[in-house]
Amino acid sequence: MKISLNCKLDSVGAFGFIKPISDIKEIDRIDVFRDSEALKCKKVIYHASFKNQNNFIGHISKLVKMFITLNKRYELFIGIYEIPHGLFAYIMGKIYGVPVVISIIGNPSYSKVRTRIREKITYFMYKRIQAITVTGSKSKQVVVNNGIPKNNVYVLPNSIDVERFTPNKLIKKEFDLISLGRLSPEKELKNLLRIVVSLKLKRPDIRVAIAGKGPELEKLKEYIFKNKLTDNINLLGFVDNIVEFYNKGKIFVLTSSTEGLPRTVIEAMACGIPCVASKVGDLEDLIEDEVNGHLINDYKDLDRYAEKIDRLLSNESEYQLMSNKSIKEIRKNYSYSAATKVWNNIKDKIGGQ
Repeated sequence: MKISLNCKLDSVGAFGFIKPISDIKEIDRIDVFRDSEALKCKKVIYHASFKNQNNFIGHISKLVKMFITLNKRYELFIGIYEIPHGLFAYIMGKIYGVPVVISIIGNPSYSKVRTRIREKITYFMYKRIQAITVTGSKSKQVVVNNGIPKNNVYVLPNSIDVERFTPNKLIKKEFDLISLGRLSPEKELKNLLRIVVSLKLKRPDIRVAIAGKGPELEKLKEYIFKNKLTDNINLLGFVDNIVEFYNKGKIFVLTSSTEGLPRTVIEAMACGIPCVASKVGDLEDLIEDEVNGHLINDYKDLDRYAEKIDRLLSNESEYQLMSNKSIKEIRKNYSYSAATKVWNNIKDKIGGQ
């Protein structure tokens, strides 16, 4: 079985998505179209001649490359994210009469990205393809509520290498709180800084590390300086060894106003780091409140964040219990093999059709 997949995911994210598909024994070859090669993966051939996927020329060059490379001998076309990648898979599927799967990796109800015209195109495609994957049950309900048959929608949680992301007790816990991700507006990282201001009244030596790059960096630096947090907060930028980074923290904090199912939270929990996160996207599938972490109903409720964080930092037995349950949850439901089962179900359905 030969399949085609196109995406814009970063190298690690692309590998995490492709690996469970490559583990299906009936699949012989996967042609992946992206702007550069990702991590090496068995059965995968990368087509990476696209200098910039963010502009029109880059998108057109990718579509042309797909036209040149693909043919009706391929049995499945996959697009990760609706436009343009899902649209390209849809076009190729229609040309060659091949089944199409579109994977939604973010929040399908995030209106700032899914504008009126874009949303119409998206649901036009959804109603004419064989399968859609989403990151959790809440996202599935959003899609179903918009007229898509629920049997066509599959919950495909982000998966990770559970043998790589593990606790390491030899690494010293340098930070009370950690955060990792793009420093972009929807992450609401100023809220994290405000939470630190509140916690500092009780814990003057609290240590926080924020890893990642993005457009909010200068605003965060300015806030840290104005509020005298330079001794408390480290802006680390890009980190090479993220497993080591997770293990240096005690609690992972997510303050986002919108998410799908963040891989960073999954990775942190796999390392035994309990999470205090906003109740957005599909995080309810991952975090059971008061059991393996804490969910905050309103991402603006900074007092609630501070209360839950302080409680975890103060109660060692509760912390260890949540840590152990976090590890157990990830190893059971968010491994590559768990994702492979979902893809096998999709393959069997499409094969039946």
